[in-house]
Amino acid sequence: MQTLFNQQSHTLSGGSVLSGVTEQPLTLKVVSGRVWVTFEGQPEDHWLHAGRSLALLPGRVVVVEADPGNSRITLSGQPQRGTAGLLRILLARLRGPGFHPATSVS
Repeated sequence: MQTLFNQQSHTLSGGSVLSGVTEQPLTLKVVSGRVWVTFEGQPEDHWLHAGRSLALLPGRVVVVEADPGNSRITLSGQPQRGTAGLLRILLARLRGPGFHPATSVS
């Protein structure tokens, strides 16, 4: 298992797994292939295919596994806009790791 957040782009062979804890809001985008994504403490899992993305909120464990065949994902930071962005980050830290709001899929 590799650590998810050490680099911005990952190529995964079928069945390969990445995991990590987000420290800031990120967007995971599937460039090619298909991946399964799950979050600690959240009952729903996500299947994403090429062209789809998923917002990753800070302070949670994220696990990504490639479907059979090769998949490539990218991770990018989401710019925080003014006071609202700072407030979201502070609230996420205050809520702690046991609080898991819904994620957004695009």
